[in-house]
Amino acid sequence: MNAAAGSTSPPTQDALARFVLEGAAVRGAVVSLDATLRDILGTHPYPPALARALAEFAAAAALLASTLKFKGSLVVQLASEGPVRLAVVECDASLGLRATAQWRDEAGALPADAALAVLAGDRARARLVITLDPKDGGPIYQGVVAIGGGSIAGLIEHYLATSEQIDSRMVLVAGDDGVRGLLVQRLPGAGPEDDDAWQRTIAAVAALDRGRFARAATIGDLVATALPQEDIRLFAARATRFACRCSESRVERALRLLGRAEIETLLAERGNVEVTCEFCNRTYALDPASARALFSDESRPA
Repeated sequence: MNAAAGSTSPPTQDALARFVLEGAAVRGAVVSLDATLRDILGTHPYPPALARALAEFAAAAALLASTLKFKGSLVVQLASEGPVRLAVVECDASLGLRATAQWRDEAGALPADAALAVLAGDRARARLVITLDPKDGGPIYQGVVAIGGGSIAGLIEHYLATSEQIDSRMVLVAGDDGVRGLLVQRLPGAGPEDDDAWQRTIAAVAALDRGRFARAATIGDLVATALPQEDIRLFAARATRFACRCSESRVERALRLLGRAEIETLLAERGNVEVTCEFCNRTYALDPASARALFSDESRPA
């Protein structure tokens, strides 16, 4: 009996759940981003091919973040000289996600299912960077993956195998209204006695019916569809959401770093100071008095 199946399993919308195979050194996670993804993509008029790539990056970032034990954020970033110059997805420890991208006009003419290598252009000058930022004073870690001809899921698998030395399989299925994702990993320290379970796992993932996976109604159904023959222990699902970290205080700190002279130049040119968040597209506007007040303490005696 598959422990993940059953009517009591929570619905798939905007949720992530981890699981393990009973009696085997295999762990995994499934994720569904629905309203979360719509909120992310609704901030900018992304071309269809870029929107699909951001959807897959978002699901991948959430799956990767679920394997970590820290309070910071995980960032997946594509930098290239192709139709998509930059794509950034960030997921924090509470599964709050945000994303942004920069693209050239030709990105709008690409088919919606264009491969990542097409979006990136010259592969020799394109990189996928995965950054782990603990936000607690610990060191920042970055892993760099060269863009090949494979899928986003394949690139993440390569990163995990080379940078983390963890044998993994990932599936990402993006649709019109959301994205589903699956990650399975052979745990470090697994022995020969776990070989059969891992071989069954990767065979099941390779044979996964992606259409059925995308239509699964519950978290349990997602896991049961992916690994129908396994005895699964499914952990409590966690909610995902769109969450931007911009704020008035962050904007004010950034403006102070520009310095009084730069702010005065902007006021002379435009009459006020405006800052637009690249992630959520919210604009913060300061009139001359508010902008100059940022530096009011500079005139005070020491």
